[in-house]
Amino acid sequence: MRKVNVIGVGPGNPDMVTLEALQAIRESDALIGAGRAVATAREAIDLLGEKKTKPTCETFKTEEIISYMDMHPEYQSFACVFTGDTSVYSGAVPLRKALKARKEEMPETEEFIVNNYAGVSSIQYFLSKRAISMADVKLVSLHGRTMDLVPIIRENRFVCVLLGDEDSVAKISEKLVQFGLCDVNITVGERLSYQDECFTSGNPREIRLKRFDPLAIALFENDAYRPRVNSFGIADDHFARTDGIPITKRDVRALSLCRLAIHADSIIYDIGAGSGSIAIEAALACPEGRVYAVECNEDAVNTIERNRYAFQVDNIRILQGMAPACLNPRENPDAARLPKPDCVFIGGSKGRLFEIVDWALGRNPDAIIVINTVTLETLAEVLEIEKRLTEYKFEMVEVQATGMERRGSYHMYRAENPITITRISKR
Repeated sequence: MRKVNVIGVGPGNPDMVTLEALQAIRESDALIGAGRAVATAREAIDLLGEKKTKPTCETFKTEEIISYMDMHPEYQSFACVFTGDTSVYSGAVPLRKALKARKEEMPETEEFIVNNYAGVSSIQYFLSKRAISMADVKLVSLHGRTMDLVPIIRENRFVCVLLGDEDSVAKISEKLVQFGLCDVNITVGERLSYQDECFTSGNPREIRLKRFDPLAIALFENDAYRPRVNSFGIADDHFARTDGIPITKRDVRALSLCRLAIHADSIIYDIGAGSGSIAIEAALACPEGRVYAVECNEDAVNTIERNRYAFQVDNIRILQGMAPACLNPRENPDAARLPKPDCVFIGGSKGRLFEIVDWALGRNPDAIIVINTVTLETLAEVLEIEKRLTEYKFEMVEVQATGMERRGSYHMYRAENPITITRISKR
């Protein structure tokens, strides 16, 4: 069996390649990796006075790496080099997974012995320069992806971000200013470990005007961070309200959100979002995910926007329109870019409940749907849907919250309308 040596070559300076990694590179028959990683490996070998050139394939794509190894049976060992460490947001991870999956799916193919060689990650290097423990830091990578970082920065004292392009920090800084997080201190590290490495610090207003190396790292320090509280049921008077725009009341909201089973990175749709109370609490519960608040009423849209800024949740996107039409690419071309839902809350359907449920399960048959109904007519629609969706489990509960309020020297009960909460999920 041939060998694949998966090697981390550190942040870039050849002096930081470990002796173990250097030995594995020397003993390999061919060198594979992205241009910067290959250059670091070559320079590390050159420092030893060895000028022998190895066959080289410059690529970071997993399928091209495996294809190169298949095309060269004459080589018994390959040095697959990656910048940083092979376990920290590294292309080494999908390579190992692909080699394992290929053998499981096609047992007849050649099996490679995979050896792993750790390197110094750029995050380790950067945080050591700032004298900050990695245990205290929330790590985020923007390589090849986009994320709404305001909720993460709001909830953590230290957030370390691997940037994706030269204006990543400017965009994040602009969002921080918009959402009132102007006192966050930002430090950006460029060309880490090289002789011309550079560190720039400032607040969001200062940093939003600058551009940085696309492969830089940024540290966001928020001394006024607010750790997430894992509970639902924010008091109703904390939300901005507009006359005539409904709000899902506190107790019903808490029970409804619990049934959605939200994860930190969930994609959630709030259909008929009203004042946005469900969307706000859902967004607070999924700082690494996103909430799409769907609402056709312009006054309601404006109310959701006010609450979005008041609670500093930039991971809410407001879709103004009638569901499910505004979610259908045939009627709204922009809907083609919308991700599939993990959770769907339906607080208002405008008589289109059947179509909304069909849309949700059509996008993701495993999605969890929670429907709140007030009228008997809408409840009858839910029962009809239950007859159709025999492969799904329906859990229904009727809730009537009765509060107590002071009137003069007396306390009186104040009853809310009964609400039926229905949860639809795969059996």
